[in-house]
Amino acid sequence: MYRIDSMYEAMADAVVKAHQAQTVDRWVAASAIWLARQQIFGVQDFWYELAAKVTSLLPDADRLAIDEQLSRQEEKLFQNTGDWPVVPSGLHAVVDSWSPQEAEIDIDLLRAEMVAKVDREAEAYRLNFITAGDGQAMTYQQKLAEARAKLANTSIADAEIPHIVAEAEATGMTKTDVAQSIVDTFAGWQILSAGIEGKRMAAKKAIAEAEAAEAIKAAAAVSWSTE
Repeated sequence: MYRIDSMYEAMADAVVKAHQAQTVDRWVAASAIWLARQQIFGVQDFWYELAAKVTSLLPDADRLAIDEQLSRQEEKLFQNTGDWPVVPSGLHAVVDSWSPQEAEIDIDLLRAEMVAKVDREAEAYRLNFITAGDGQAMTYQQKLAEARAKLANTSIADAEIPHIVAEAEATGMTKTDVAQSIVDTFAGWQILSAGIEGKRMAAKKAIAEAEAAEAIKAAAAVSWSTE
């Protein structure tokens, strides 16, 4: 990477990329002229040839604005404009050296990261429907057991179904209705949970079988919603 405290390196990089794209813009011509005047990287002729080519293709107003700032010697250089100049091999080598090589991907590490990602996302999606925490999970289990007991025996003593009684008092529902609601909610949750688990395991299987990095990442991109 070029040094961030060096203006000309970043400028040269941008101008060479503009040349490759055959970008016709006033800033390209002005930057190339500055690079030529400073004899950056010892390729003054290239900078001037590029500046002349770009300037010749500019709208009249922009071309005149550039022409007015040229020295007499530079005006002579701009009189004969040819094709887009070829980037000198030495300059190519310098510019290419500023582009860092893509690091080799550790496939095994990537797989582990994507598996962890799938597990985190599955849990996060589950928490849209339940409350996190071991204590809360135990509460859900106890409420379900009490709800089933109430529906199996409508005359069961309140002391045996304290969670059902507490929720009925808080919501104004009957104890039987509370019990039925809990059982129905659990049945719906089982279907939803099974769907989440199926997607989680399918994604992890696909991650294990994928060989390329992009395929591994794609396998970890799970759409959790059932909508």
